[in-house]
Amino acid sequence: MPRSSPVKIACRLCHDRRVKCDRSEGVACSNCRNARRQCELIISRRGRRRKLLPLTTQADLGSDLSEASRNVPYEGLTSSNPPLTTHAQDDGDKPRQEPCFPAQGPSGKTPYVGDSSNLNYLIQQFGNPFVGTTDARPLQDHLHGAMLARLGRPTTQEIEKLHISTIERIKNQGAFDLPSQETSQALLDCYFHFSLAAPILDKSRFLVTLEEGKSSHLLLNAIYLAATINCSDSVIAGAGFVSRYAASLTFYQRAKSLYDAGYETDAIATIQSTFLMGYWWNGLLEHKDPWYWVGISVGMAQALGLHRIKSYNRLEEKERKLWRRLWWMAMDINLSMLLDRPPHVQGRLCNVPPLSEADFDQASGSQVGYPDEANTFVINAVQLARTVDRFFTIKFDEDSGHSQDICLEQISLCSSSLSPEFKSLSPSSSKWAILTHILYQEYRLLLHRSNPRFSLNTGPGTPTFEICAEIYNMLEILMASDLLYAAAASIVAPVLSVLSIYIVNIHRGDTGVRWISHHRAQLCMLILDKLQDRFPVLAAFYPIYESLLRRHSAGGQTQDGARVAEHSATGSSMGNGASQLDNESNPGSINPTAGLFDQVAQDGMGMAFPFSFPFGNLFEDVFLNSPSQPTAYCEDDISYP
Repeated sequence: MPRSSPVKIACRLCHDRRVKCDRSEGVACSNCRNARRQCELIISRRGRRRKLLPLTTQADLGSDLSEASRNVPYEGLTSSNPPLTTHAQDDGDKPRQEPCFPAQGPSGKTPYVGDSSNLNYLIQQFGNPFVGTTDARPLQDHLHGAMLARLGRPTTQEIEKLHISTIERIKNQGAFDLPSQETSQALLDCYFHFSLAAPILDKSRFLVTLEEGKSSHLLLNAIYLAATINCSDSVIAGAGFVSRYAASLTFYQRAKSLYDAGYETDAIATIQSTFLMGYWWNGLLEHKDPWYWVGISVGMAQALGLHRIKSYNRLEEKERKLWRRLWWMAMDINLSMLLDRPPHVQGRLCNVPPLSEADFDQASGSQVGYPDEANTFVINAVQLARTVDRFFTIKFDEDSGHSQDICLEQISLCSSSLSPEFKSLSPSSSKWAILTHILYQEYRLLLHRSNPRFSLNTGPGTPTFEICAEIYNMLEILMASDLLYAAAASIVAPVLSVLSIYIVNIHRGDTGVRWISHHRAQLCMLILDKLQDRFPVLAAFYPIYESLLRRHSAGGQTQDGARVAEHSATGSSMGNGASQLDNESNPGSINPTAGLFDQVAQDGMGMAFPFSFPFGNLFEDVFLNSPSQPTAYCEDDISYP
């Protein structure tokens, strides 16, 4: 009996399992026979033209719809680029390479597709429905065009009108205005010099797109915003701005206008931009604060799959390194602990490997002067964040402090594994070694503060007091080495943290403790005064802390808690830039009618600190909810880790 010839189409079972099918005419394959399944042939689509239903009606809607679907750049429609992927010719059994997300297109942009997993599944299972069309636009353009085709001409015309009015509006707001070439170069040089602690860009690629005139306006304005925090006063003046605040606000408003309009179609550029926009915090009543913008960055990153290792398989090695750096920089455990909020990122749901030196090879080669110590600092910061995220949880009312104890032990282990140049500190230590130790101490301080056993114990002999002393000493080293501005973005939160603790100690300590705390608080106030023109939120915090410092300063309270005579004092403002602290001979002086913030402090701390950064509830606990008698610094039955 002649042997049946094998068929060219696999059965459904073998197709689903991705195994070879040995079915022949009239004879079931061996896999189906072993599985006792009916051997059914699949319907082959190879070589056939596949269309989506809406495409058959697109021509009927007229040229207006076609033009509308091609001229909405902020919706991802405008593109003169070739398709997202090049499909193989229909030659025999050669598999077809279907488009997938997330993936970088030929234009260098990564389109944002919120439902990428299901979309990938549909395309891989049923094929690209737009293959064979004469329109060679990328797949994401087809998807949006198909949606527009179903809406009808009146709706698409209205969409086009809205688009035109939006573009005109952001043009009128100056969103597309750029500084002079000289100013732009100065700002970019400043950004790349000070951004070593947050390497979220590929400098070489960015400069190429800038040279070609293809750089993202959103990303450019976000970079300019970050640069205005650290650039010299001469750059601000040369750009024509009356103040640093005006410069930062201008670039922030331009970036925000472009983001709100949805103008940027590159998802990676949007993630980078919103991360940088988190550098702007206009004041205590501004709800679009760093937490807001980091949340947007994290949300988009998760939608693209930056938290899943399988999303990196489609990328080139250079892109993988950039994505890993971008993902780990967006991990917000430190910010969430400072603000007493749940983190946007949960490490247990991520499987991306941590950063290593290999992730900086490309960046180091393309960025002249990119120091190895900066890479080490970033790696240590990521490792520390992962450690804290893995072991730290806050249960608020039910918190026993057990997770904080475990986390403190793990932090100690991480600290012991630091490289020799980072392990010990001296006045000659590098900026990166000092910032690494400040970061470790800041985490320790936050963990002790959130531990119910230690939260109100802040005086001498407690871990909190010792940690504050360590941070204070490192701040002195930075100031003595003229590194205050170079480390500005990394020390704002620690300065506010230790200043809060010292104000508490001034409030309830004995005479010696109050004098020591007041002396150290003065240095913290000096740092805030120097930095408040770079971080506008500090200008809002400064008078509040200044009022508290005067109110609870060393000369304003006797050992038994009785109030003594108060005298007037003058403070500083961001306008004059000079700190006028209390007279050393009478640091407790205060004028009850000196100003608004003095009155707020008199009327009630709860109104002054409903959302204080950091330690949102520290002053509430101490000044409002604590018993009338001062809380003891140390308790005999407590052992401090």
